[in-house]
Amino acid sequence: MSSVSVFLFFSFINVVLLQGTGSGSNGNLRLCIVEGRGSYKRAPKYCPILDTEKSGIECVLGTDRLDCLRRIHKGTVDFGVFSPEDLIATQWADVDVLVTNELRHRARPYERRVVAIVNRRILPDSSSNLHAILRNRTLCHPGVGLDDLRPLSETLSAYLESLVMERSCDPKLSLTENRIKSLAGYFGRACKAGAWVPDMERDAELKRKYPSLCAACRFPSKCAANDPYWGDLGALNCLGEGAGDVTWAELDDVNTYFGLTQRLPMYSYPSTERFAVLCRDGTWQPLNNNTELCTWLHRPWPVVVAKRKAAAAVSSLAAVLSNSTVSVDEHWAGALAALLESTQATPRELRPPRAPLDYLACAKGFREAYSQTGCDPPRHITMCTTSMLARTKCDSLSEAGAVYNIVPPLQCVVRPSVEESLRAVSEGGCDVTVADSDWLIRGIRDYNLSPLLHEISPIVEQMSTVVAYVRSDSKITKMADLRGKRAAFSVYDGVSWHSVLRYVTQKNNMSCKDYMDGYFKEMCAPGINGTERLKNCYEPGEQNALKSLADGKSDVAFVSMRAFNEYKANQISGSANIGPLCPEDNKMYCFMSWSNIGHIFSKKNLTAMRRQEIINVFTKLDKMFGKHPPFHTPMFSMYGPFNHKLDVLFHNNTRSLALDNMLINHPYDKIPMNFERQILNVTDFACDFGAKSTPSLFLILASLVAYIFYS
Repeated sequence: MSSVSVFLFFSFINVVLLQGTGSGSNGNLRLCIVEGRGSYKRAPKYCPILDTEKSGIECVLGTDRLDCLRRIHKGTVDFGVFSPEDLIATQWADVDVLVTNELRHRARPYERRVVAIVNRRILPDSSSNLHAILRNRTLCHPGVGLDDLRPLSETLSAYLESLVMERSCDPKLSLTENRIKSLAGYFGRACKAGAWVPDMERDAELKRKYPSLCAACRFPSKCAANDPYWGDLGALNCLGEGAGDVTWAELDDVNTYFGLTQRLPMYSYPSTERFAVLCRDGTWQPLNNNTELCTWLHRPWPVVVAKRKAAAAVSSLAAVLSNSTVSVDEHWAGALAALLESTQATPRELRPPRAPLDYLACAKGFREAYSQTGCDPPRHITMCTTSMLARTKCDSLSEAGAVYNIVPPLQCVVRPSVEESLRAVSEGGCDVTVADSDWLIRGIRDYNLSPLLHEISPIVEQMSTVVAYVRSDSKITKMADLRGKRAAFSVYDGVSWHSVLRYVTQKNNMSCKDYMDGYFKEMCAPGINGTERLKNCYEPGEQNALKSLADGKSDVAFVSMRAFNEYKANQISGSANIGPLCPEDNKMYCFMSWSNIGHIFSKKNLTAMRRQEIINVFTKLDKMFGKHPPFHTPMFSMYGPFNHKLDVLFHNNTRSLALDNMLINHPYDKIPMNFERQILNVTDFACDFGAKSTPSLFLILASLVAYIFYS
């Protein structure tokens, strides 16, 4: 055995002895792992190796990286791998952890080094200040994007801009537009290609208002992400081809673009003589491969983070993996390296381990980028939640959004119920709240609110559907057979209640009063004021409505496909055989109506600016923390489980957030009987016990919408 192998053998023994401080069984260290959404999963491949070879390490799957940080803070897991942006979140979450190792992929102290490259034609003969050099020049902007893997996130770009220009705080403009206005006012022209805000209509409106920020693009009228001058290398093309005067870029990209570190014979490189590196103090340096001293911003490497009690064991464990000649226990050591994402990295031990913010303080400008002051008075969007768990998830979403400069920030409060949350939005105590489709009518009718955004899913079974379910022995074969039968609803005044009311009155040319007085022999709906025929038979819930049907206490239950599928999955032996009764005019889908899973409610009378801000914030949060691309391990999962609970704050089946116009887009425009499309513009919801015998305005409008829709 070689001397290196002997050394490593005793190193591993030492690590195993230290692992008694772990939170797992027998003192094992517990590693928190976040899986990407791709087909390649690390945990099933490598975690069993840790178990079979008695490595003293156990795997725990976390929902996202902030979930793993919370678990380390609570002591239920011991360590994991995190980005420097994750560490920024700890300053707001007050997480007590230590950074034990850096995961360096190259032999240098920082992963990314951002520099400013300028065309020498704008440089004065002697040293000057930044404003004199850059004001009214043409900026090659790398473009914005909610991709945390890009060298310049929106936060870092905003920080670099703040070093040279003043902030705009016009109270009549959104914070996003204020930033765009500042940029347009400072630079004479620019190419800031790509989406400025997620809403395409608003994006086009802003580009028409500030055309100078697209003027330097190759295709200024489009100013899109497919422009040759968009992106990190696109901005360098903009500069290199003479379209612009200055850009910020990652030093590795600069060296590659100008051929400073390696020149390939088949490529022609721009001459470095025409360009220089601009320093933050207004001086400049020649463009070569040794411009480290003139860096504007450093981004640290990914790191290993551990709880305090296990920091020494984790630090030693990761340090052992830094030697690429491991030949003893290479199976579990290799598996651990893969799980730590360090197979191509060198774990560098920090002695002693450091608190996250102390570690970040060494990186030039990085912490400062995340502590920029906002406008005064500060703005925020207050979100009402209905439980302490939802409030905690909302706070985590707010912290994650703040890391990526999604402004105004969320401010989270809790109210005891959905009804109280809707009331708080109506009275101005909150800006928004989230509720499902059972609250659509009540939110619009009782609280004068509007569903500003919808939680959508393209999978019909996951939508909020209303289907008539009957027993197979009931001899009910068509919708008309339901007259005179006993009906079960999950809740009074919800989506199933109004969907059935609307469907029956339209199909039978019946008044609301006649429907309520006698279409069904009996109606069970939790929350209704009980009478002999209109009953509060059971606790609210779709499963209770199905149970009423199964027990023979009702003849039809109006519930969702999702609830019925759950009922079938949990059905006990001997339960009644239940199946759907499809409307004659919707045999394909079989439902009486469908609506989106959930809705973000706000006041109807929002100002245009406030409406834009709220939409911008939530659509950015959705794109950053919603359904993530394959192989991407998310910082936070907006629609993921939280604290082992499903459907907290938002629904887990949500694909994304969308505006009302999603109802006219594929595939949703092809799906008939949409509930929102029929009620969003209705102003009279008088169809109730006291309604007149003649059809109400609600029924007239609903019938008109239905006629247009179905024809």
